[in-house]
Amino acid sequence: MKKTLISMLLALMACAAWARPMPFAVSDSTSTDTTKTTLLERLQEKKEQIVQNIQEKIDSLKPKAEEAMIKADSILDVRNAKITTDTFYVARPQETWTFRAKVDGFGEMMHLRFADMAGNKGNYYLNADPKITLGIMANYRGISASFSLSPSKILSDISDMMSAINYYNNTFGIDFTFEKVNAFRGRTNLQSKTHKLSSATNMRQLAITGYYVFNGKRFSLPAVFNSTWVQKRSAGSFLVQAAFNTGRVKIGDDLETNVDVLSIPNRIDMNSFAIGAGYGYNLVAGKHWLLHGTAQPSLMVWQNYKLHTTEKNTETGATAEEVNKMDTGRLNFFIVGRLGAIYSWERYFIGLTSVIQHSKSGKDSDFALRDTQWQVRAFFGWRVHTKLHRRPEPVKKRRRTAVRRTTTTTKK
Repeated sequence: MKKTLISMLLALMACAAWARPMPFAVSDSTSTDTTKTTLLERLQEKKEQIVQNIQEKIDSLKPKAEEAMIKADSILDVRNAKITTDTFYVARPQETWTFRAKVDGFGEMMHLRFADMAGNKGNYYLNADPKITLGIMANYRGISASFSLSPSKILSDISDMMSAINYYNNTFGIDFTFEKVNAFRGRTNLQSKTHKLSSATNMRQLAITGYYVFNGKRFSLPAVFNSTWVQKRSAGSFLVQAAFNTGRVKIGDDLETNVDVLSIPNRIDMNSFAIGAGYGYNLVAGKHWLLHGTAQPSLMVWQNYKLHTTEKNTETGATAEEVNKMDTGRLNFFIVGRLGAIYSWERYFIGLTSVIQHSKSGKDSDFALRDTQWQVRAFFGWRVHTKLHRRPEPVKKRRRTAVRRTTTTTKK
């Protein structure tokens, strides 16, 4: 019996010892949950405090921003007052802000013809890979800023670049364009055979073009190409323009197959100046459509094209570089064509524009160069008012009903 009691006591003591830590475990889990809850509450309070501080700073900056905008408006009012237009045909947008999201595509093609000392003719065809850029433009009462990036340049090793600075108004405009193409896709026809050119073919080119519009009070190019004006009625105008171009094309001289010719071109230096005249027309069709077309042909009044070739001596096999200056042909010209279509509704608009530039210089029998550049742009835009410029909604006045008062007279 004693042994049984002793064994039972030992068993009870073991059970008590085993169960003793449980309260501490429950206490630990409870304290952990309490700590997490406290931390979450503190983080929430910190977040609310940060949001409140940011909101207070924004509220404190609003009066300063409105004051700066009022000053800017006064300056722009003076500037815009100097621009006189026939508002029956052309006017500024009623909204103060204009935004455009755009997609641009660029491309270029060249065709070089030349003849060596033995009379053998060669044709070089050069094509730049099309470039696509995405961008957005913001305009505030005639002052514009834009930003663009090239997805192909970010996702690949393509280092081609095209940058431009533009200024357009209804009377005149000017473009500064710099183009860098590091890899032309090229082929050449020599000795009745087609050969691919090496990837070393590249180009650097700077172009400055400007135009003047005679009927700028009624005709607006910016209404089509940067949406800073609104063409309200159809109108057209004659234009004059001038263009200066300078650049260099380096032709890869490593042909896939050895070709036995006397001359192989390796570089072209290009310099030219052209002046001309043209005509543009904006057609307003109905309430929503605006269609545009412009043709601007020009003649090259000055040019300086030089072809650098590697000359081969058939007897010794030695090579030497030679420079051939382009002879002026009968007709050296530069032409610009523009097309555009815009559909607008309420405060929104969508459009497509294109610009094509083509030049031809030299003699086909000696040394000639044709160059074609094209640009296509698709865009979607919208116009908005700022809170400062938001117009109050018109108050609808109730129509009053007139009450006739009748008087009765009594005869005595």
